[in-house]
Amino acid sequence: MAGLQGRQFHGLAEELRVRNTLPVDPRVGTVAGKTIIGQASGAVRSGARGEFGGLISSRPATGNLVVCLRGHRLDLDLYDKLKPYSHRYRLHGKLCEVCRAQEGCELAARRLAEWAHLDVTFQHAPGRAPGVGLVLVARPPAAGRPAGRVELHLDSTEVGAVTASCRTATLDYVRVAAGCRRLGFGRTLVAAAVAHAPSYRWTAPLPDGPVAQSFRARIAMRRPGQRCVHVGAVNRTR
Repeated sequence: MAGLQGRQFHGLAEELRVRNTLPVDPRVGTVAGKTIIGQASGAVRSGARGEFGGLISSRPATGNLVVCLRGHRLDLDLYDKLKPYSHRYRLHGKLCEVCRAQEGCELAARRLAEWAHLDVTFQHAPGRAPGVGLVLVARPPAAGRPAGRVELHLDSTEVGAVTASCRTATLDYVRVAAGCRRLGFGRTLVAAAVAHAPSYRWTAPLPDGPVAQSFRARIAMRRPGQRCVHVGAVNRTR
């Protein structure tokens, strides 16, 4: 028995010696076949294996949150109030214990128990946005164009965008990538557009298709009365 334990000890010591002598590749940050996550190693943050968590819902950050995404009241002292942190989005959020218990019993239910808060007033200039997390990028109108553009980026990849007319505060177009829909990204983009001109009376046209119309029906905006005169002026100069 003592001989067996001695061989196991020497085998473990030899394995540790070999691991300690393996070189670290600064390009990928690996030791003994294991990826090192962190800025020191220079490893690329991908999240492909779910190490930062999956996609969760996102909503514009508000100062007074009363209900969760399913309408359960959060201002009552009925259960613990948790404030998780999404490493995938690099954002703080909220967790509804009632929803989590409900989703544990109904596996087919939408995952709405946890959601992240994104400050829609904080929008980065092009080329200055961080390369990780969920962020907003505001692009000003190009020369001869009447509409600006706000993009939603997840780890440097555009997952949604919204465009609005220059001076009439008309919501022209909202797009969210197919794999990122039903997560509140569209509402977040609308709120980001409104944050540019909060004192305006915003309008939005009625889109085609049942899915787009269902989304439009959740936006508290009237239909536009007339087309922006600046759009016509730009078209005449082309």
